Formats: sequence, C-alpha cells, structure tokens
Amino acid sequence: MRWPMVILSKKSAGLLILSVMGMLMFSVFWQGSSAVVSHFGGQHVVMLDPGHGGYDPGTITNQGVYEKEINLQIAQKVREMLGPSGIKVLLTRDEDIDYVPNGVKGKQTKKQTDLNRRIEMAKEAQADVFVSLHVNATASGKQSGAESFYHYRSESGKSLAEFIQQELIKITGMNRRIAKPGDFYVINNSSMPAVIVEVGYLSSPKERQKLQQSWYQEQLSRAIAKGIANYFEAHN
Repeated sequence: MRWPMVILSKKSAGLLILSVMGMLMFSVFWQGSSAVVSHFGGQHVVMLDPGHGGYDPGTITNQGVYEKEINLQIAQKVREMLGPSGIKVLLTRDEDIDYVPNGVKGKQTKKQTDLNRRIEMAKEAQADVFVSLHVNATASGKQSGAESFYHYRSESGKSLAEFIQQELIKITGMNRRIAKPGDFYVINNSSMPAVIVEVGYLSSPKERQKLQQSWYQEQLSRAIAKGIANYFEAHN
C-alpha cells in the first residue's frame, strides 16, 4: 500500500521541530525529577558514604581513573536528587579526604580506623540508613553492571538494597542482577540498615567509559535516589 506523501511548509516544519524538541526537553526534566515522587517532610536521614578517599584511592585503572572520584561525584548527585523530597542527606565526605589520624600505621588498621569513623558519623547523625557507594573491578575485565549488597541478618537492609537494585536494573543495558547478602565491614558493623552499592566495573572498558560521563552518573544517581525514596515510602 502506498502512503500519501505530506510536504510541510518551512513554517510547519519549524513548528514540528520545535514541538519535538519541547517534548524531548520535557522528558529529560520529568526523568530528572522522577527520582522523588513523595515529600517526607524532613523525617528521614540518609548517610551517603562515597567509598575510599584521601590516602585510599580505591581502584585505579591504567588510564588514571580513580574510583574515589567517581564515588564522590555520584554521591553528590544522589544528594542533589533527594533534596526536593525533604529527606536529609549527609555525606561522610564532600571532598578527597580520609579519617586516619597521623601516626596510624598498617594497611588494615588504617582502613578499619577510616571505616569506623564513617560508621560513627552515621550513628551520631541518627541516620535511618547508611548507603556506601563504590565501583567494582575484576582481573578478567569481563564483568559489568551494578550490584547491591546487604547484611544477611538485616531484613531492613535487604529491603533497602532490593529497592535500589530494582531501579538500577531499569537503566538501559544494565545487567539484571538481584540484591544479595555480602560480607563488608560497614554493613557488618552499622547499627542501622546499611547497604553497599557497586555502581559498575572500572575493569570493563565499555563501562569504564560510561562511568566517567556525567549523563551516565546521573542515571545511576537517579536510580539510587529513587530506590532510597521508595524504601522510605514503603516503610512509612
């Protein structure tokens, strides 16, 4: 069947282009604000922990990409996206620092000292949840995708990890992993529901490129923010 050809005038074509651009802009703004659909009136406190920092860079790639920098960039974006919800969001660090006093020696001792201070900060703030952000890496470089972990005895931690993971797997091209129990110091020693979110793999060349891009960090941040908001919505 031959469909009739429609020829638009320059004015009509211009209006059509403007209309399409307007719809695209609306879509972008709507997606950006969709991380938070409820207002919680300041009744919840989130401690976001950008993993590593200071002396501890986390994973460093041969290309000079630092995990600690990506962790902080995403944490700051999550805080911004949760802001309109009324959820109080605190960061364990807002710059490239650690919490190891001068004179502390030994890799394990320094790491534990740093993590203990971050856990204590969440306790002092009376945070409802503790969310620690990281980027993964493996020797093979074959793995990719975001993962969320919780303490196996924490039902609330499991629920939080599941809400976050459910949003992360909605990102185009993301592996469809499920939240699972993990053995990590911060979730083993936190007094509130705590999760580890590994936003991707720096060892994956394709994912490494995306993780450095602001647009992809915003997708990850939106998913994490929406997962946290959904958790509070479900537990109100």
